[in-house]
Amino acid sequence: MAMKRARSYLRREKPNVYHNPMKPIATPGLRQFQSGTRKVRDALLMFTMAASLLAAAEPRTVVVFGDSITQGGALPKNDRTNAWVNVVERTSQGRLKMVNEGKGGRPTDSVKEFDAMLVCHPRADALVIALGTNDSRDTTDKCVPKAVANIQAMIARARKAWGEKLPVLLVGPPNINKSALGPTKPIANEREAKLRELGEAFARLAKDQRCEYGTLFGVVPESSMTKDGVHPDSAGNAAIASAMLPKIRAIVTP
Repeated sequence: MAMKRARSYLRREKPNVYHNPMKPIATPGLRQFQSGTRKVRDALLMFTMAASLLAAAEPRTVVVFGDSITQGGALPKNDRTNAWVNVVERTSQGRLKMVNEGKGGRPTDSVKEFDAMLVCHPRADALVIALGTNDSRDTTDKCVPKAVANIQAMIARARKAWGEKLPVLLVGPPNINKSALGPTKPIANEREAKLRELGEAFARLAKDQRCEYGTLFGVVPESSMTKDGVHPDSAGNAAIASAMLPKIRAIVTP
């Protein structure tokens, strides 16, 4: 009888009394600690997601430094809300805050005005430089190199003030309606050629300076520039806005 009891005892499954040092013992205190850690981790994750959503909801500030086409000053007073910069902001559905720093007659040789603009705006999420139309009056060989040097100086100053990683969009100047030009009509062909040259040079500069580039040459219908061959009407501004909105969205999207 005793032998049967002994054999029965030996056949029983013995508990593993040895502890693997690489595996923690699941004590009540450890389980409580692990549960608390998961809660903290989940709370941090939710906070990060909420912060990202909040940041995405805030409009991105985009400064546009340009000439009268940016300003919209040639539009009738009751129509200036349709300047392309304003149209871009409205169409962005609250995602963009556009700052219109356009001025009539402004050439690229406006670095001092650019410096003054930087002082007025302590921060920006992106910069758009839309110049060149007024430079095209200079049909000499000096025109394009001077314009490129001026734009390059603006890019450097902007990144020094607003951060080295500042997104910048360089805009090639739009086409003109040669038949509707005023005083520069005699040099209409030369001026058009210079606009093309400026756009091509700005595209190369954008690549060299880690900027984005978009051209407006060919974007504005001639029928929208019958006033003076240069300044687009509301329909022309809408065409510019349609071309610029995806470009601007691209540079402010992380």
